Amino acid sequence: MTFQHTSPETSERPAAALADPLASTRFIAPRLPAGLMPRATLVERLTQARRKRCVVLQGPPGCGKTSALLALRRALMTHGFEVAWLSLAADDNDLGTFLQGLLASVAQVDAAVVRNAWLLASGGQRDAQAAEHLAIVLAQDLARREGELVLMLDDAHQLADGAALQTLQWLLDYAPPSFHLVLASREAPRHPLGTAIARLRQLHAVADFLPEDLRFTATESAQFLRERVAGITHEEAMRLHERTDGWIAGLQLLSVHFQDQDDSAREMPLKDAGGFAAYFERNVLANMSAGELDLLTRASACPRFCADLCYVLLEARESAARIEQRLGALDRARFFIHHEQEPGQESWWRLHPLLREVLNGRLQALPGHEQRQLHRRAWRWFAGRGSMAEAVRHAVLADEGEAAAHMVESCARRLLSRGEFTQMSSLLARLPAGLVEQRIGLRFARAHVRLNWRELDALVADFAVLADEPLDVLQRAELDLLRCAAALHRDDVDLAARLLAGLDELPPGADALLESTRANLSAWVHLARGEFALAREVLGGRDARQGSAVASLTGLCLLGLSHTLEGRMVDAEHLYRQVLEAADGHGAGGVQVSNLAAALLGDVLYELDELEAACALLDARMDLIEHTGMPEAILRGAMSLASAHWLCGRRLEALAQLDRLEDYATRHGLGRLQAHALCLRVRLQQQRGQMLAVSDALCRLDELVGRQAQAQDSVSQEIRRLAEQAQIAVHLNRGEFEAAAQGLRRLLDRVRAAGRMRPAASLLAQLALVERALGHGEAAGPMLVEALRLAHRLGLLRIVLDTSRRVPGALHELVESRTLDPVLDHYARRLLAVAARQRALPSADAAAPARTAPAEPLKEREREILGLLAQALPNKKIARILGLSPETVKWHLKNIYAKLGVTARDAAVARARDLEL
Repeated sequence: MTFQHTSPETSERPAAALADPLASTRFIAPRLPAGLMPRATLVERLTQARRKRCVVLQGPPGCGKTSALLALRRALMTHGFEVAWLSLAADDNDLGTFLQGLLASVAQVDAAVVRNAWLLASGGQRDAQAAEHLAIVLAQDLARREGELVLMLDDAHQLADGAALQTLQWLLDYAPPSFHLVLASREAPRHPLGTAIARLRQLHAVADFLPEDLRFTATESAQFLRERVAGITHEEAMRLHERTDGWIAGLQLLSVHFQDQDDSAREMPLKDAGGFAAYFERNVLANMSAGELDLLTRASACPRFCADLCYVLLEARESAARIEQRLGALDRARFFIHHEQEPGQESWWRLHPLLREVLNGRLQALPGHEQRQLHRRAWRWFAGRGSMAEAVRHAVLADEGEAAAHMVESCARRLLSRGEFTQMSSLLARLPAGLVEQRIGLRFARAHVRLNWRELDALVADFAVLADEPLDVLQRAELDLLRCAAALHRDDVDLAARLLAGLDELPPGADALLESTRANLSAWVHLARGEFALAREVLGGRDARQGSAVASLTGLCLLGLSHTLEGRMVDAEHLYRQVLEAADGHGAGGVQVSNLAAALLGDVLYELDELEAACALLDARMDLIEHTGMPEAILRGAMSLASAHWLCGRRLEALAQLDRLEDYATRHGLGRLQAHALCLRVRLQQQRGQMLAVSDALCRLDELVGRQAQAQDSVSQEIRRLAEQAQIAVHLNRGEFEAAAQGLRRLLDRVRAAGRMRPAASLLAQLALVERALGHGEAAGPMLVEALRLAHRLGLLRIVLDTSRRVPGALHELVESRTLDPVLDHYARRLLAVAARQRALPSADAAAPARTAPAEPLKEREREILGLLAQALPNKKIARILGLSPETVKWHLKNIYAKLGVTARDAAVARARDLEL
């Protein structure tokens, strides 16, 4: 449970930064410059390459790469392609910034396709495995959309971070054929992206456009110059072409000042950036008016600028209207300045990279105090516009670290309440070292980010330091709420309860964020302790209704869980579906709460015997459900999915899901989740007759119990209960019915006392069967009827049938006895129909297709994975053996299934055996 997230007005678009006009220009393709000379031959060649996996435009600055991209973009859109645009910058070497930009650019085309990936990007992990996971989720969602999508990356040479480059490599590896990557770069893409492109090049899936392809031909140079220089002769145009070697920036510069060149300038070569800088300094900047030169030099401090910003940078020496006229005139004169504007929005400009480099040199030559004053004015302007990232950057450059820290602190509450944890982290990272530690507010903000990203060890260290600070009463309350949320992430309900004990009423001045968070945390604790009525009372109170829309939807999930825990499945289903429907439109926070609702709904669907519906819902979401970080949701989703796969005949899929749950529980120290997985494993493996696997699971359960031997907390008690339940299953399997009956009576008393009627119905039915086996028919019959009556009242199906394979026989005898009332008789017959339908389901082997060759041959890596799969190895072990990540193994498995025409592990193994692969 994190502090709740998105405010009602938050846009569905995943990137909050899109509200920032400066940030949004990165995701919007610039306008094609007015009067841009058509390059029909080049555009035709580029368009012909539209089906290639990757298109690379590589050349020095000023060779027209961006213009070529824009022309290609226009052509592709006429062919029905969707085109996402991202202008890269040095800041994209921070993986979080890059992922935010990548997803925001695609969101401009299709916001829905990045929703799941955005939730992962807002998580805490920033390593290669997390980036690969995100690439896979995005690739899977791209595969579900119709139509071709092109991602255009301008200035790709800015990207040097290995994790960002590898993310693009994984996108190329995993995305469907309808996804295409187009790069414009000054140099060849770096490894590992460059290596992936080289591999595609060998497969003829890459189109390369090099400097010689981008330069003007002699004919194009002549046409270009004739359109810009009145009266130029063909001979003069050819001399300029030779002098520039068709380099577009050189031709553009010469065309502007052709008549004003002195003799030495006419001979100066202009074939590269060095020549451009020398020529520009000597023949252009030296001849500009002081006002124009000052305007452009100061504007070069910002990657993009508008007239109002320049007005501030120039200290109001000219009006904004006059500045806009100047910028417009320079744009119309093709003076290496580009206009960027969406319809109805403010005009923004950017300098050509070559010109900005020249002007930045002049800027750096100014006295230090003038540079600082310039950045000081810039940060105040950006802060007033809400562009916090730029404001903080300029404040730091102005040596105003304290002001930068104050800005971050002042906007932290708003960002956190809207769930913008990535932006919050980025702002904190921009501050000079030490400033975060000096401000309590910033340390609280960092703690919120770490909680959302589940960096629990670092969070505990934060708590220890904050606890020693002189906090006011509200800060103390917030610290306790953070500690409570962290405790729930660790499945430590008792600690959470102790922390909440002193927070029945928050101190005066608590805002809606604290109030709604306290309500939801209290509800979680009450539910974990079986206090369902108290949980509903809290969720129905004023505090729970005060928070954001996502906080309210989280409360509905908890209300539904209270019904689930009591066994009122239909009531719970209604609430979960209500959350799923309402969660759309609330950004990353909405995605997170929808996955919480999906995990809980999957549990209900399983109980109502909607097995395939449960699998369809949960299979696609388990990665994201784990990302919610709530142990109870993860447990219910994983256990329901494993059980549903098992009953549908997909035994290996079921066991693989249990492996995954155990692995997650082990990594995060969640013993209760591990115990549940082991207990289910005992039952399932007993059905298969795999007694060695049963013995192994029991040994691991004993180890868990041993570690909790002296503990009396609720988690330890539940682990011991699960171990006892597993031992009862062993007694029953051995025919030790008296020992089983004693254990069942103890467990039944405990769950009844805790108000958990759903497991009570199962235990009561199981005890009835044991009494029957012991020959106590006079007690067994009424006990089974009592179990049926309870299960019918709660609307249960699966928990009764999962009790034992002997349940259908006992039910049949009960129905034949004609002693049941009509309602209960109908319910018993319904259970028998469900059991009969279950027996009719084909096994994975029986469902395997006939012996025909795969539609597409398996690759060597896929054959390796299939061979290990046949040994019943889980994904994690396959990954370890082959040196891959578990996510990569999952990706290969999906491809293997598709090629073999199957949908699950068991069927794939059976099909491979049939084909002798």
